Amino acid sequence: MLLSTCTVGAAMYENSKKRLVICREFVVLCDALKRDFMYRATPINLLIEQIVEECRLTHIKGFLQSYFASGKAAELPMSNSQNKEVLSFLHALGKSDTQTQIALVDSFCEYISKEEETLKKSHSKNAGLYLAFGAFSGVLIVLVFV
Repeated sequence: MLLSTCTVGAAMYENSKKRLVICREFVVLCDALKRDFMYRATPINLLIEQIVEECRLTHIKGFLQSYFASGKAAELPMSNSQNKEVLSFLHALGKSDTQTQIALVDSFCEYISKEEETLKKSHSKNAGLYLAFGAFSGVLIVLVFV
């Protein structure tokens, strides 16, 4: 019982940390997209594939591959509004001129950077609570049953 509640607390902590990493990887993706848009004209699906491999964006790799392979993707472990923003961004990529693409990437990068800051604050505030929640609720359950 104690182990299972500790695991829940650790899972909550890991999900919080994963959301931060996903935001960071999207910022890296945006920077790489802008560089390519300014100097080359690589097809978007090939460009995404190259960036993911070169920058080792492991947390968003499967998500992006499934999106560009089928047009649909499983949701990221983010909020519904964040998932909608990501999907809107991906849907608009490669569908307009260079300047509009750069503006789109800048706009999304600004959005995801703000989300990252919000998640950082939340993570630093709640990370200890998640782990403590798991441990203390496990101890409480053990005491109740003993």
